[in-house]
Amino acid sequence: MVLLTAACSGTTGNPPTTTGAVAAPQPATVAPTTSPPTTQTQTAAGSSQESRGFTGPPTALGIGDDYFPTLGNPGYDVDHYVLELVFDPETTTLNGIATIEAAATTDLDTVNLDFAALTVRSVVVDGTAADFRQVEEDLAIIPQRRISAGEAFVIEVEYGGNPSQARSAAVPFGIGWKTVGDANYIVAEPDAAHTWFPANDHPLDKATYTFRITVPEDVVAAANGNLVDQITDVGTTTWVWEVTSPMASYLATMVIGDFDIVADPIASAAAGVPIRHVLPAGTTVADWPGLERQGEMIAFLAESFGPYPFDTYGIAIVDGFGAALENQTLSLFDSNLSASAFFEDVLIHEVAHQWFGDSVSLGGWADIWLNEGFASYAEWLWIEREAGRDVLEREIAAERDLFEGAGFNGPGEPPSFDLFNGSVYRVGAMTLHALRLTVGDAAFFEILRAYSSKFADKSVTTADFIAVAESISGRDLTDLFESWLYENKVPEFPAATG
Repeated sequence: MVLLTAACSGTTGNPPTTTGAVAAPQPATVAPTTSPPTTQTQTAAGSSQESRGFTGPPTALGIGDDYFPTLGNPGYDVDHYVLELVFDPETTTLNGIATIEAAATTDLDTVNLDFAALTVRSVVVDGTAADFRQVEEDLAIIPQRRISAGEAFVIEVEYGGNPSQARSAAVPFGIGWKTVGDANYIVAEPDAAHTWFPANDHPLDKATYTFRITVPEDVVAAANGNLVDQITDVGTTTWVWEVTSPMASYLATMVIGDFDIVADPIASAAAGVPIRHVLPAGTTVADWPGLERQGEMIAFLAESFGPYPFDTYGIAIVDGFGAALENQTLSLFDSNLSASAFFEDVLIHEVAHQWFGDSVSLGGWADIWLNEGFASYAEWLWIEREAGRDVLEREIAAERDLFEGAGFNGPGEPPSFDLFNGSVYRVGAMTLHALRLTVGDAAFFEILRAYSSKFADKSVTTADFIAVAESISGRDLTDLFESWLYENKVPEFPAATG
């Protein structure tokens, strides 16, 4: 993610401001048709609440993330989501059926999904109605029979309501479903995917996706992945999108409204993968100067990071976001950002996330520097390509001096209420530059390529990256990473090797 206030971080000047602190998590803005009180229990016909139902107050579970203790759920792995969604732009009403194909990792008498702000109408497990309760931000489900460890199972959740923005303790603006004029789109990082579909909402459980989005026939509905079908009916079109590589739930998005899906054959040829953008209706790539370089950027980063990890890419340009977000294969950009002087900086930043953040994903939100530091370093690599190594070194040195007295935490342990602060981005990138100076260019780029290859489609920790760096460099890098990631004072850069 890049915030508009920090998007010019490729230029020297004042260090990027923090994203601001939110004192405590705020409840989602809930429309009248959203979820019932958390004490409500729905009981499947014919079930025994005493023998198979909830024996006490159900609780919201968590997958073990210290920063988001109730996010994600243990006991199973999701393989695939099918989201069949019908959206009425006139009433902003969303009705959906989420089909979740999963496998149990332990015996399960109950299954929790993350879900909030919309009303659950029914739950079916393996074809049989199941009891359920919405509690806090979890949907607690009790099947008619125990699911055994290793067993595959399918949950179908029918739900609906008026989706709306939510508040997160980690960022100072509304996330989740956004309606701006006639457009609707979704910004879910870090913890809002479960405000529009039921999910195991943590990057530890990545899955593939099918989106089937039905909208009025004059409306475009785009999502992650490839458009594989358009089904017309009386007055409606169903847009079918497929995501074939595992994706973290917070990267799932939709963009619905008056847009054009614009292919860029020249950029596609340069990148070696199809590039298609979702642009405001009537605009083309030429209307957004810098966008024509997207294919060139992908080819450049592939030299440093390894092959592009997915089978398509593009951006969606929308109004009213104020930032950019690296949704897998379809990054989301604010229109003002896209018309700014630093558009190219953010283009390279967000496409770098396709490697680092999307393909190689977080194992825990405390390690967010693995996303943002790597994407910020890609900005510097682009500067080096365009202007030379001397310009790069002056740029980095100037930023280091600015951050030295800024008072940020080290990028390896950002405050949970200020997850996307400037240190995570810029000192995180400086950490990589310190590594490069220490091990030399040949080893540094071998480390990046090995890391992106070894952990493609997986979730990682900082320790995983350090292990790769030490293995390839043959060095003990404990002191380097400890000082750059976990001390509040920005260290001096080491002397260059070689």
